[in-house]
Amino acid sequence: MTCGFLWMLLAAPAVAGEVTPPVAHYEAVSGPPETAASAQSAELAMASDSYARMTVPVLLGASGPYRFLVDTGSDRTTVSSELARKLGLAERPSALMHSATGRSEVRMAYLPELQTGRRAVRHINAPLLDAGDMGADGILGIDSLRSQRVVFDFANGKLSIQSGDAPVTLEEDAIVVRARRREGRLVITDAEVDGVKVSVVIDTGSSLTVGNATLRRRLDRRGGVSTIGAVDLISVTGVALRGEMTQVRSLEMGGARLDGLGVVFAEAHTFHQLKLDKKPALLLGMNALRAFDQVSIDFAGKTLLLVLPRQRKPERV
Repeated sequence: MTCGFLWMLLAAPAVAGEVTPPVAHYEAVSGPPETAASAQSAELAMASDSYARMTVPVLLGASGPYRFLVDTGSDRTTVSSELARKLGLAERPSALMHSATGRSEVRMAYLPELQTGRRAVRHINAPLLDAGDMGADGILGIDSLRSQRVVFDFANGKLSIQSGDAPVTLEEDAIVVRARRREGRLVITDAEVDGVKVSVVIDTGSSLTVGNATLRRRLDRRGGVSTIGAVDLISVTGVALRGEMTQVRSLEMGGARLDGLGVVFAEAHTFHQLKLDKKPALLLGMNALRAFDQVSIDFAGKTLLLVLPRQRKPERV
């Protein structure tokens, strides 16, 4: 099993006047759970936590609602140790956890049913992590979202979890970006950072975008990036990994382009787990996704649908 969770703590001064929030990243590996029959779409009120990540209300059986972080970079749905004790959840055998900085053993618990809106997922074996480390009561991973379409409507503060076969309504000038699946996650390969080809992993559980050392070396050969300051990435085991906060000139994905994107460069173990450590790669966080009015992540169709703010027209590349 793979699961990890990162906090970014500023360890050196940033650019004057700039406030850099912590980065959070969680990852896991599991098989798909049983999904209960439900309506094709469940619309939920979406809230931001203190790190600009998205949380939604979740019911565990008849109890709740509880705040769960929506994390498309996590293969495994997770519950806090505190909540597991409160609900008296049955424990499962411990599993080996691969965090950003190494391996450790993690306790597990059995979730009979998890419900978001009118949609329920049953029989989940969930890692147990401290609520303080997660910043939420739990994490809604892609084992609970597999074969679904997750729509972040930032303009209206709503999130929809739709059946993968539900009809898609494309807005005018919407940008469709094709992706591949790797360990259940969506990876975009039609992407470039400052002219360097890059693999992009969609990670809604991270407040900032994280790049690997291979991408940094390629960018340095092309003139480098704007450096803001050093940072420490702290895993759930409390071990620190040093990184560097930077700003790249542009990220291009399919027909969309983002200018001046903040990227933390660190050799997180996530890249090794996904076998992306030998090629330029990014974990695309919420600082990039929030640039759009709407982001639709379609696990079944392996596509990313981007809707630019109404006052802007798409910049085709």
